[in-house]
Amino acid sequence: MFFSPISERSLRVRLLYGAIYVVLGLGAITMVVPFLIMLTGSVEQKSDAGGLQIFPAYLVEEGALWERYAETRYHGLGDLLRMAWSEPSASFRDTRRFLVPEDPSRDDAMIALWEEFREKVTLEEKLFCVGWLRPNTRMPAFANRLFQTWLLQKYGALDEVNEALGTAFDRITRIQAPRVRIDGSPLPRTVLVQDFVEFSASLPSDRKFLFDAGGYYRTKVLPLLVGSRIQDYNARFGTEYRSFQDVPFPELAPVAGAEPWHYFVSRLLRTDFIELTEPGRARLATTALSREEFIRTLAQPGDLAVRTADTIFGTWAAAQGLVDARIPQLALDRQAFAKEKAFWRWELAALNYRYVWDEISGHGGAIRNTVILIVLSIGGALLVNPLAAYALSRFKMRATYQILLFCLATIAFPAEVTLIPVFLQLKELSLLNTFGALVLPGIANGFSIFLLKGFFDSLPRELYEAAEIDGASEWTTFWNITMTLSKPILAVIALDAFVSAYGMFFFALILAPDPKIWTIMVYVYQLRQGVASPVVYASLILTAIPTLIVFVTCQKIILRGLVVPSEK
Repeated sequence: MFFSPISERSLRVRLLYGAIYVVLGLGAITMVVPFLIMLTGSVEQKSDAGGLQIFPAYLVEEGALWERYAETRYHGLGDLLRMAWSEPSASFRDTRRFLVPEDPSRDDAMIALWEEFREKVTLEEKLFCVGWLRPNTRMPAFANRLFQTWLLQKYGALDEVNEALGTAFDRITRIQAPRVRIDGSPLPRTVLVQDFVEFSASLPSDRKFLFDAGGYYRTKVLPLLVGSRIQDYNARFGTEYRSFQDVPFPELAPVAGAEPWHYFVSRLLRTDFIELTEPGRARLATTALSREEFIRTLAQPGDLAVRTADTIFGTWAAAQGLVDARIPQLALDRQAFAKEKAFWRWELAALNYRYVWDEISGHGGAIRNTVILIVLSIGGALLVNPLAAYALSRFKMRATYQILLFCLATIAFPAEVTLIPVFLQLKELSLLNTFGALVLPGIANGFSIFLLKGFFDSLPRELYEAAEIDGASEWTTFWNITMTLSKPILAVIALDAFVSAYGMFFFALILAPDPKIWTIMVYVYQLRQGVASPVVYASLILTAIPTLIVFVTCQKIILRGLVVPSEK
């Protein structure tokens, strides 16, 4: 390398070489590790943002996959997880402790009982909640994508979807499933909500979970109403429960604890989950209130009955001799997870990438505009720059070096410096919102002209002299000799033009504000403004793939273009 073969045998030189390799290795690590972190981040979810991992654990580790499964299934909302599992202390960060049941035989017995119940009792669709949603957010979700696809299959194109829903979405990914809650007001009777209910009914049961009023009451309401300790509840109502999990939630008001039960049912629970008893209907008839107003203001504990999946199941199980039976949602989740681990592993890994692709492909002209811009940019760069360099190389002018110096001087100033003058010129020429505005300002590149001129100077003069003797025109000489022999360096120029055109977003946004000619990068730039970092990482990696393909495909020609001029 730097020393003779004999000197390289000495310990000092070997240590020096070793130190150089160590430095180079550390430099490589500083490049590879951030890329791996970004790659890992692109397959994570919003709750994972901020953690640094070199490799996504859930692709190989069952416990990590279970955590991701639970988080996405329950919309990333801890209250839904605790409600469904009836576990007050459950959180997405510690779901691993629930992966293996304490008593598998009890789980099997409860699942068998639940399946028997489902065969004999039909539950209304309003009692179900679709899993894997991210309502009213711009985070990707498995069920959101299914719902969007379902709408397209039902109505056709996006225009027909907008007409049917009475909306004005610019692309299908903007359609979000309605937020469905166990508390608050019933869902409005809009076309979108009705379609969502129909979509929910078309899904298999393992793609949904059931609203569990008792689970929500025990994990969310009681700690807020009577205190975080079960001792407070026992002291107030004279009971001896060991935890909030033991507190029953019957269809009708209980003897003990009727006060918080009634407060939850009459003030918080959705009114379409409530039925009026005979006394309640009789008292409602004596007022001028609507059903909802009566429930929220005048109803007494004996007026109301809760009709959610857990109370219906509990009543049915009690008829079978089982007291306080509850929906085995956790056991059902374990069962579904065990059957579809491979499916969810790769579905969750591809989630962010599919969202980005849907965003890009949802803009009908984005890909077309990008291809047009790249073709025009490469064609212009391979025509204008070689012509300028050929003139400087072929014709010996006095001002050749001054012209080259002027071309190189343009590199000293960032392109943003000329943005305002370029914008004003293009406006005067009526070229804004055209491909000309995107191509013309950068079609001539000072460094490319300098590089090509040096390469053209290295070509044998005898070829040009022979062409002149044969009577070849200047254009024939330029095209058949200069351009033919310059393919390696032209490949470098073409690659530079491709990268510049493909990666352009700021200039494209300013010089062509009309969305009709926005390119992929402009849409990706807009996408990044309102999404979490995992989606941003996915967009960066996905949009880098075309550049990588071009470089890998043309690397031999590109390397020749870089090496040959220096050898000559």
